[in-house]
Amino acid sequence: MDVRIQIPRHPVELRPGVETGVPVELSNDSTSDIRVRLSVVGSRAGAWSTGGEQVVTLPAGGTRSVALALRPPADAAPAAALLPFTVRADDADGGAAVGRATGLVMLSAPEVLQVKLWRTSAGRPAHYTLSVTNPGTGRRTVRVEAKLHPAGGRVDVEPARLELPAGGSASAHVEVRAPALVVGGSIPYVVTLSCHDDAGGPDSPALATVDETGQSPARVGRAAAAGLTALLVLLAAGAVLFGGWARLTGRESAPDATTEEVRVRAPYAFVEAFQRGGQGTASAEAALARLNAAGMPVRLVDSTRSPDLADGPDGLMVLLQDGFASAAEAQAYCDEHRALAPRCRVVPS
Repeated sequence: MDVRIQIPRHPVELRPGVETGVPVELSNDSTSDIRVRLSVVGSRAGAWSTGGEQVVTLPAGGTRSVALALRPPADAAPAAALLPFTVRADDADGGAAVGRATGLVMLSAPEVLQVKLWRTSAGRPAHYTLSVTNPGTGRRTVRVEAKLHPAGGRVDVEPARLELPAGGSASAHVEVRAPALVVGGSIPYVVTLSCHDDAGGPDSPALATVDETGQSPARVGRAAAAGLTALLVLLAAGAVLFGGWARLTGRESAPDATTEEVRVRAPYAFVEAFQRGGQGTASAEAALARLNAAGMPVRLVDSTRSPDLADGPDGLMVLLQDGFASAAEAQAYCDEHRALAPRCRVVPS
């Protein structure tokens, strides 16, 4: 045949779910240029080709090196036996076979990464550092996925993809915002981080997993809560006395205009929500004052007065901003004020 194909003599090591490039050297022994179409055919290993057919131009008497990609399925079972594969070269213009060679692969067990996770600061949010070490002999990119229990909080990993040199390490910063009570005790949580081969797709198995437990403190400390409760008691007492005086003197106050219905126009930016009444309402008003003082325009809406908001059994005090022309404009608002309101998100309708 006109084209000689050289494949490594030693078996090529493959791992489940990982793409590996198999080096192939092509030599044109004819006296004219030729375009060849390369493909991996036959056998179980041949079905693992991911690059499809490649068209290569070879000058007369010339040589060229290419790499053919093989990736076994993520659930492929490792085997001690060697598996053959065949590389075939066909004339890209005429279709005739011009070269063929056979090589061997061995399917090894997946490499297990070494991971460590330690807390660098407690509180809410809590901060962690994730360290990942690649014990293998090849460079790889891993994707870090996070889960939080109980649900309702948020975990941010930066960067979410780590480049790991052979035998080397990389680290990521992890920020955990676990669910928390407005006032009271702390809530235990578990954060789970799993590392996946980035070339293996969204369903690739985890190469390593690590769990860490923590305690999410209440949003308002006990001392502050006690002070606010005392203030609310004084305000309530004053309201009762004032109302009694108004009835005695015949000076009843005018109907409260705040009982009117409040509309919220979608799309809007959801900033934060608190339980309605008592400490929750006080916390919502304090958050409103803090955000406005920092230059972030935001509204406080009682969900029981708005047909546009879900309110649950007791209602919510919702910090939001509406009046945007589009969801993109609302997202730009959240992005601009992310440092002040990290939970800001867009509600399209």
